[in-house]
Amino acid sequence: MNPKLAPLTPDEMRAMLEGFADHQKFCQHLRIRNKDGLSVPYKHSPAGLKLDTAIRRQESAGLPVRIVCLKASQVWMSSSTATQIFRRVPFFPGRRALVVADTQAHADLVFEYYLQYIKSYSDNPYGSEWDAAILLPKLVKDTEQWLRWSNDSSILVGTANNVEIGRSAPYNWAHLSEAAFYRDMGALMTGLMQRIPNSPDSGVIVESTANGMGGDFYDLCQRSMDPRRDSGWAFVFFAWWEHPECRADPKALGYSGPEAFQRTLDKYEREDQQKYNLTLEQLAWRRRQIETACEGKVERFRREFPGNAQEAFPASGRSIFDLAALSRMPAIPDPVRGWLEVVDVGLEQRVQFRQSEDGRGEATIYRQPRKGGHYIIGADHAEGIDPTARSGSSDPDYCSATVFDADTGEECAKLKERYEPHPWAERLYWLGRYYQWAYIVPEQKAVGKAVIGHLLAATDTRGGYPLELIYSKQRDPSDRRSPLLQELGYDTNTVFRPVLISNLDRALRESAIKVHDVETLQQLREFVRKPNGREEGQNHDDDVFGVALAVEGFQYARRAFAYREQIQNQGQEQWKPVKYGPARKEEDDD
Repeated sequence: MNPKLAPLTPDEMRAMLEGFADHQKFCQHLRIRNKDGLSVPYKHSPAGLKLDTAIRRQESAGLPVRIVCLKASQVWMSSSTATQIFRRVPFFPGRRALVVADTQAHADLVFEYYLQYIKSYSDNPYGSEWDAAILLPKLVKDTEQWLRWSNDSSILVGTANNVEIGRSAPYNWAHLSEAAFYRDMGALMTGLMQRIPNSPDSGVIVESTANGMGGDFYDLCQRSMDPRRDSGWAFVFFAWWEHPECRADPKALGYSGPEAFQRTLDKYEREDQQKYNLTLEQLAWRRRQIETACEGKVERFRREFPGNAQEAFPASGRSIFDLAALSRMPAIPDPVRGWLEVVDVGLEQRVQFRQSEDGRGEATIYRQPRKGGHYIIGADHAEGIDPTARSGSSDPDYCSATVFDADTGEECAKLKERYEPHPWAERLYWLGRYYQWAYIVPEQKAVGKAVIGHLLAATDTRGGYPLELIYSKQRDPSDRRSPLLQELGYDTNTVFRPVLISNLDRALRESAIKVHDVETLQQLREFVRKPNGREEGQNHDDDVFGVALAVEGFQYARRAFAYREQIQNQGQEQWKPVKYGPARKEEDDD
């Protein structure tokens, strides 16, 4: 505080400190150099506002700030992150921050941000409305990209070329900018995270544009997006169309006006226009950027300026599924998640869905079951394979089941978790019951036979799952003989596996199905043909086969549903009330 001014009352002091904690108010006292080289008042970008919201959410929950941000290029994320660290470090004694950039030129730029903030804040400190001020401590060092203040707080700016920079000292805050382009982000993060306390007043912000599928930044994004993993990291995505500068006048592209430009839109531009509700000015900017900055390559544009988190990571291999078809899928980024609960109602057991409060859970619901609806479930079983074992980490396969509406082809739900065969069979049983006794297409290979066996066994007081509602290519639903396990389920061996994948590819291309699940769409993008000719995912492909097995069931489910309705109708006829005794005579007219 400024000692020359009159002392504040306790209420004024409290209001002043609360105002200082309001980041948008604090940033009103900062200036920054714009693209024309002019010093202008700092203004929060939409990207900065989204980052600030994510930070406040973790801070208000009493958690250490851990955020990974996937962004489009040139959306002012680095300068926004710098304002967050500037407010949280030099004003507090003994706090230290580390800022790491991918190149020396980028490090120079970020260091310049801090010098601009220091000068502008010193000229216009916070607190004028109270005739007081919260002053910066005296700056004692501003060379060699190292800022030090008299209260022993400091900010060190460096490059990722030195992977040991994170081990140089303990830090309270860290900012890793364009981390996807580091030489060895994993080694840098390993050293850094051991030196940052897990206290609520600490933070790590990792932000970058994408740099292809795979790598440490990609893995961090996937972990933070996984609703089944409590990684402690919050995921923030910022698309190009959210940034206000991504607009151009169609006339600048040589068109007489918006109407003339609109007549030239191709199908991909129209799809993006509908998906993101884009204006013609945004589409004009997109077209110009592809031609002038991305060598005419749409794939390069999507990497630098993604419209959603999934298209930012193109597959490194020969993609099996049509990427354009996947981009047309109506993804739902924040679905309802929770658990299926079995409750006792008298002597009967029923299943119900319980929504979680934190957005986690094994069950994801996109459409609730409708009365009289018909549903198909594709179920892929975990075989215990761990695709990350060679890297020294652990991330084994999941059991994954996807529910589709048999009448519309729309994805309705997904159940995914790590289970042994018996509990997984029980979860499938209740999922099928919840969706109006769905037709189940289980995988037969490996542990599949055990799952099918448990599925047929008694699961509740009403017995096992109906035999006619379990997939069999050869067996007629009306065949009531005891089945052989090899007759049920789909065998994903080397002969039938390519057929399964080909049928799924056709369904996606023809839009016969609508996939909502973001994680499933990402796995579909990652599903490639490896150099050895094998078709598989870059990491996991559990969801891919869950969807593929459901698609296989579409051509067989109809006969199963028809037979089940037939025997249900026969049962109703059998128990129809019958009147006995002489028929009543009609009363005679007088």
